Amino acid sequence: MSGPPAELVGIWLHSHEEDSGSTMVFRPRHYAFRPARWRDAIEVQADGRCVWHGSGPDDRGQAMPGRWEDLGNGRAQITIPTAAGQPFQRQIQSCGPEKLVVEKEH
Repeated sequence: MSGPPAELVGIWLHSHEEDSGSTMVFRPRHYAFRPARWRDAIEVQADGRCVWHGSGPDDRGQAMPGRWEDLGNGRAQITIPTAAGQPFQRQIQSCGPEKLVVEKEH
């Protein structure tokens, strides 16, 4: 990848309605989502940083900074440290201007 494709950089909201058994689907903020109480989000920055915006144990939003890295051959991985010690790692399966697909488990 040598830097993220331009369409990867930005804030992506979880479109849980489109998830499959093995993947999570994210859409850009401007996407016409159905109403939902909360949508997790991932913010991908061009410099290798990313931020996971998720729901905390008390249902308040929390931001967890992390990194994304180029794995070569058009693949990338997101790594977010967690309080439990085991990082949240997910590979990006595909990315286009309107859809980001991330694996559920590594």
